[in-house]
Amino acid sequence: MATSLRQEVADALASAGLKPLHRFGQNFMVDQAAVEALVTAVAAGPGVRICEIGPGTGILTRRLLDAGASVLAVEIDQGLAGLLTATLVPRGLQLVHGDCLASKTRLHPAIEAFAAAGPWHLGANLPYDAALPAILNAIALPRPPESIAVTIQREAAERLASRPGADAWGASAAVLQAGGTPRILRRLGPSCFFPRPRVESAILVWHLERPLPEGFGAFSRTVFAYRRKVLPGCLADAGWTRAAAHAACTVAGLDPARRLESLDAPELLALHAALAAPTAPLSEPHP
Repeated sequence: MATSLRQEVADALASAGLKPLHRFGQNFMVDQAAVEALVTAVAAGPGVRICEIGPGTGILTRRLLDAGASVLAVEIDQGLAGLLTATLVPRGLQLVHGDCLASKTRLHPAIEAFAAAGPWHLGANLPYDAALPAILNAIALPRPPESIAVTIQREAAERLASRPGADAWGASAAVLQAGGTPRILRRLGPSCFFPRPRVESAILVWHLERPLPEGFGAFSRTVFAYRRKVLPGCLADAGWTRAAAHAACTVAGLDPARRLESLDAPELLALHAALAAPTAPLSEPHP
């Protein structure tokens, strides 16, 4: 009888004298269909370069390597890093023991170097606490991933895939959608993980359509703080002059009577470009 993924994870942990650590948000994926969906969504194949954050016992990692992918895995747990060193590094896994985030706005230097070296993809069962900053920092890199296929908390996935007018629409969704179109591939219940989390999860996929202009993430976070205001008032509170706000609306083809929260990602990109134009009569925006 074939061993279940749940038993495979339990056996691997037991053999190394380890157990899931709550402080690292360890909920290991044990659903075969979900693992295969991630492998397919990230287009794993010979020579495909994939970064995996939080590989755990290597359930997904092993299947990516089996497909011929070149994998960089970043694992914060020293015990799991030791397990992977013994089991998958001999198979060619590039392993980094450390936090995937160097700071709230920077990924681990090894991920940045991996991204700079050539086309790459992000495929992972992401720890919930690191999911949003990992995704948003990845797409803001000079060479963003060609695609993303990750499991994250369902609420976060729905927020990233939301549209203007929805309560969940905000800076994170706008930034992600400025670079490509996210969609929820499938929803995952707690039974898909070991140990079972207290929340629902989802597989979120995204494909690169355009690199983000420099500063767009910070711009989005700033203006969404005044999301319910009409554009001149929003931009004035964010640090621009009203003259600059009206001029930018004209250049971007936006009605100044609209509220910031009604703008979709392409409109926000147009507004950002208009405000960043060298000839725009700007005051200094708030940091």
